[in-house]
Amino acid sequence: MMSHCLLSTRWYRRALFGLLTVLSFAVPVGSATLDDLRPDDRVGAATDIRIEIRDRSDLQRLTRLVSIDDVRGTRVRASATPSQLQALRAAGFRWEVVPKAAKADAVMCPDGWVEDEERSWSCYPTYDQYASMMNRCAAVHPEICRLQDLGPTANTVRPHRLLAVIISDNPGFDEDEPEVLLTSTIHGDETTGYMLTLRLIDHLLAAYDIDDDITDLIDSTEIWINPLANPDGTYRGSDDSVADAIRYYTTPTGGSSGVDGNRNFPDPSGTDHPDGSQWWPETEAMMALAESENFVLSANFHGGAEVVNYPWDTWERRHPDTQWFIQLSSDWADLAQADSPGGYMTSPYNSGITNGWDWYETHGSRQDWVTYFLGGREVTIELSNTKLIPADEIEDYWQWNRRAFLDFIGHAHHGIRGVVTDQHGEALAATVEVLGLDTVADGSMVRTDPDVGDFHRLLLPGLYDLEIRAGGCVAQRVPGVAVGESESTRIDASLWCNRVLRPSRRIAP
Repeated sequence: MMSHCLLSTRWYRRALFGLLTVLSFAVPVGSATLDDLRPDDRVGAATDIRIEIRDRSDLQRLTRLVSIDDVRGTRVRASATPSQLQALRAAGFRWEVVPKAAKADAVMCPDGWVEDEERSWSCYPTYDQYASMMNRCAAVHPEICRLQDLGPTANTVRPHRLLAVIISDNPGFDEDEPEVLLTSTIHGDETTGYMLTLRLIDHLLAAYDIDDDITDLIDSTEIWINPLANPDGTYRGSDDSVADAIRYYTTPTGGSSGVDGNRNFPDPSGTDHPDGSQWWPETEAMMALAESENFVLSANFHGGAEVVNYPWDTWERRHPDTQWFIQLSSDWADLAQADSPGGYMTSPYNSGITNGWDWYETHGSRQDWVTYFLGGREVTIELSNTKLIPADEIEDYWQWNRRAFLDFIGHAHHGIRGVVTDQHGEALAATVEVLGLDTVADGSMVRTDPDVGDFHRLLLPGLYDLEIRAGGCVAQRVPGVAVGESESTRIDASLWCNRVLRPSRRIAP
């Protein structure tokens, strides 16, 4: 058991580390393409800065000039490339450079770490160990775990792969069950989520057929986990260390691109490239995954603050499911606060949650893209004030968030679910609308998985009227569907249609 003295020391050091500086080289973003970027294009290091703003209008101007990390009152912390600093100066802003913090104690894991069943989690794996761990999980637990290679990253000098595992009782086969996606470290230097989601994979697999709750969760859910969405940034300096991790995606030659992955998605406001950059390979891979699956619930893990951020980032107006988002976010924050020393998950807001736009306006975020364009429900979870935490604090953060991870996945089973078929019993690609709640402007209607026909409309307890529609079919209304606390009400529907049948899809081995 950890001594109180050791916990206190770690807690003090955690506060002392503060906010780490992005140690990156950057190029102007603008409309640069991958082919435009050469090895000598590293024109200067990205700089962490603080800016004092006067009002909200200043913040709205800033969000289009730099990558904002955090906002506390009138103080903004951001990362800026040399060209962005020039743009700030031209716009009349003044800033101060944040002093470089001491490097975190990025202890790397020893040889044999992957194969050691008693492994310590107080270390960071090398890239090869990470890839081996992901492969080993699938190899050792083939009945419930499958590795999915999502494609290559931008770096062609030191190539990396975007890896995910599917954990389910029948991984790789579409079933009538909700799909959940957990992904982390789209900013390469925000490594807390990287280690916690990797640990979550290990925890789920080890507990299957031992822990009844986890077994039920795996048997009833298709869980996708991608611990490292920006391996080029995390292993920027070397595949054997995370000490020189950077925020941004890299160029093909490994230099920093200055492209912020969480500003690189199409924006609901109507702009495909709100950051002025093309979609990076990592962005395209994540878009391809999300468009090919039917994730009903997802989370994007970050560091640099301790708060659960829910949509919208791009609009001041609220999502129709805002009260549901508040409950989802509060459940995570409440569990994390209950399982940790006082003060965790209370910044920048004591409640541990915030609406994205209320915190600071962002364009091109992944959570807004998933929620608006795909009808999913995604939040951004900031796990630690320090981005790259010391290795011996990884265990602490795991204990503080373990229950919250499991509870979050369980939320995929609260609301209304069912299967939509035609008169012949064939699965339909259908839209399910909650009348009086969903809006076209917010894209809040959910869709069925066309290969199974299942839908999962996540809702708070209440009474709801549904309308189910599919192309070439007669719509069906289902009034007065009652949803209880922490449960799912089943409503199957059969629509009369005139359509061409097609075979179901299976994920290729």
